[in-house]
Amino acid sequence: MSENPGLARAQEIEASAQDPALRDLVRYWIRIHPGTRLPGRQDFDPLDIPKVLKHLVLVDVERDPFRFRIRLMGTAVVDAFGNDFTDSYLDEVFENFHQTYGSMNRIETAKTGIPTYRHGKATMPFKLDFAPIEAVHLPLAADGRLVNLIVSMTIHMAKNDRTVEK
Repeated sequence: MSENPGLARAQEIEASAQDPALRDLVRYWIRIHPGTRLPGRQDFDPLDIPKVLKHLVLVDVERDPFRFRIRLMGTAVVDAFGNDFTDSYLDEVFENFHQTYGSMNRIETAKTGIPTYRHGKATMPFKLDFAPIEAVHLPLAADGRLVNLIVSMTIHMAKNDRTVEK
């Protein structure tokens, strides 16, 4: 059986990501990846990556149509938005969510089981005055095939800086 194509994409993301915490998360996902199928929530232990917890968002994936319910929001994410949206749907919290990269990248990750990465201007409203963001969306699948949870990390990079304080 051949290796899951998401592994190659994750290795590319790890090599090109600017933020050390984001690289740590991707490296961890690669480490727990079983190779021929996707890792599941049962493989993912947040306590293994304590330095990145404050930047994580875990969303449950619903299909037909795609919707994303926030299961967990790290404290840095809550600070960036100025609110904790745990147990809320992203499309109810953010106006025009379906037109954002956050939506498009999560849908692509859910459909393909391949991680997505983006570095650029934020398309969602943040409370703080940040310039670019660096974001990754990593799939988890309870059955190893159908993505039912996405682990996301967005680093809000301060203007004129390449990284943020950890």
